Amino acid sequence: MPWSEDHKQATRERIVAAAASAIRERGPDGVSVAAIMKSAGLTHGGFYAHFASKEALIAEALAHATAETFAFLERTAADAADGQPPGLVEIADAYLSTVHCEHPERGCVLAACGTELARNEDVVRTTCSENVSAYLQWLGQRSQAAQPNARTCEATGALAAMVGGMILARATEDPAQAREILAAVRSFVRGALKNGDGPESA
Repeated sequence: MPWSEDHKQATRERIVAAAASAIRERGPDGVSVAAIMKSAGLTHGGFYAHFASKEALIAEALAHATAETFAFLERTAADAADGQPPGLVEIADAYLSTVHCEHPERGCVLAACGTELARNEDVVRTTCSENVSAYLQWLGQRSQAAQPNARTCEATGALAAMVGGMILARATEDPAQAREILAAVRSFVRGALKNGDGPESA
């Protein structure tokens, strides 16, 4: 008796979720199809019933990971916004948190393995680029700047600081230093958003 479409979809989602976690934890080149399937509680042989290639799975897993991160940041930032729609400051505070730092397998794919993804080719490289664009659009919608170019500038600066700060914090073996880095970058982003007037005139 063939599996129902609902069962197939649920199985596919399990594989994607397992891949999203593994890729963020060990990088796209550090995980195998067999390991991902085992993590999902499935056999290696069933993989090609759902995906044409490992690259196709990675592409879908990256989109899944980014959606997960957006949901986490939105939820965490909303808790800190006292009933108001969370802005870039609250989003940055949520991103640059100790919880996010200590759990790369559940966090931002750009901070976890963005440079590795950028060195890939074809669909993985394209999906990485799409993830950057998705972040910039999502953050720009939370900017309180009046002009579109100023919102783009704030989103770009905030994303660069957030991703860079998270990479630095995870690079140190000293938990206290990691917390200091996160706090410093949070303060930097707050100051930049408070004092920024958008892009400089040409």
